[in-house]
Amino acid sequence: MPETRRRIVQLALLAGLVPIRTALAGSRRSLADEADALVRPYARAGLFSGAVIVARDGVVLFRQAYGAANREWDVANTPDTRFRIASLSKQFTAAAILKLQEAGQTGLDDPVSRHMPGLPAGWAPITVRMLLDHRSGLPNVTALADYDSTIARVARQPMEVVGRLFGEALLFPAGSAQEYSNTGYILLGAVIERLTGESFAEALHGLVLGPAGLSRTGDADPERIVPRRAVGYHRVAGQWRNATPVTAAAALGAGGLVSTVDDLAAWDRAMLGGRVLGPAAMAELVKDEGYGYGLGLYLGLAYGARLWSHGGFLHGFSAIKDTYPDLGLTIVVLGNTETTPAQTLSRRLGALVLGQPEATGIVVPPNVLERYAGSYRTGRRSILRLTRAGDGLVAQGTDLPRLVLAPESDRVFVGGDGTRIALDIEPDGRATGLLLDAPGQTRAGPRIDSRTARRISTRRLARAIQP
Repeated sequence: MPETRRRIVQLALLAGLVPIRTALAGSRRSLADEADALVRPYARAGLFSGAVIVARDGVVLFRQAYGAANREWDVANTPDTRFRIASLSKQFTAAAILKLQEAGQTGLDDPVSRHMPGLPAGWAPITVRMLLDHRSGLPNVTALADYDSTIARVARQPMEVVGRLFGEALLFPAGSAQEYSNTGYILLGAVIERLTGESFAEALHGLVLGPAGLSRTGDADPERIVPRRAVGYHRVAGQWRNATPVTAAAALGAGGLVSTVDDLAAWDRAMLGGRVLGPAAMAELVKDEGYGYGLGLYLGLAYGARLWSHGGFLHGFSAIKDTYPDLGLTIVVLGNTETTPAQTLSRRLGALVLGQPEATGIVVPPNVLERYAGSYRTGRRSILRLTRAGDGLVAQGTDLPRLVLAPESDRVFVGGDGTRIALDIEPDGRATGLLLDAPGQTRAGPRIDSRTARRISTRRLARAIQP
């Protein structure tokens, strides 16, 4: 479709001047082609493996899958593949609590200790609402040094996980500030189990998944057989590795679900259509108390429209769901690699659909950029050096000219010529390698110390000056 016509269609859709199905009839194929052209370079570079959907008012504008669901068997992802959705699970947990409130089994302002006896006395002021909007002051259990090595692998009960913090002081008096905490949502999962007498997965199905008509969303327990489940991957020193599984109890209400792009788009339709929560509960879900967060959802603006959003990241998986409630627009990106720049892809797709300049809003903290600075071996005699430069990085390689890189996620950076670099990250934040996708070349390699880098450079120079 010519650009002028496409822009007229987009403006008409935004203004509600034409029926959505009529307006999209001539533009859907073109939009799908443009969306695929936007996403495919990330897949070609090895940064993205997963599935994407863009839907508006129940009409699918773009739906595509990329990469491998299982690298060992060379099984491709499809739009029906089930991915761990990590912290996207929180909005389902919040909706389940609101359903229990509608049924009179709890109140948002109830002390959590009313439903969970045996909590530390210092937690007495914490309410259900404070767990939902991250104002509880509970430290984040996933930040504990042994979460990845021990807790995530062996925990059998949610309170076994939460109990690891019983001896810790609150980060601040309950209700006085806000700090994101997975602990609160793991505890909420335990509350749901206690109030319903069912497992978290069973309760969630009865309270919200069933009413919403979601048949492919459910328990991500790695011990269960889940049809069409993708394997999660991370990178170590330039090589793909199977990500460590996380037990059901170690994530539960904070990140314990698998889903598909279709189910997540259907979830938005069910929520916006009032098929899950009543008006009062729905208003609670998206009420901003001044922190840009509702109950399991970030609340803000993008491209001049209201945006309800949440991202997720967990051991080999990266995800995001962006909902533009006033436009009926849902964009979902589910990836089974930790390198997936989910937010960048989603916001770039939003700009494409709405005909707006791209604004991804990615900012990487200076201390993270400093951790990435160093030397990386990208070939037998090739070195790539990264240095921090303002809010981004500068790359300089033996086979790569000096290039300024801007962040596309907390571990993926892009240059003006389309070169992309993804960092391999250990759980403690150390960079151990990188993946380089530059025009005409794709390479990967480990991080090396300065002595090794000098030795390689010296050998390269010596070869270059040999008669």
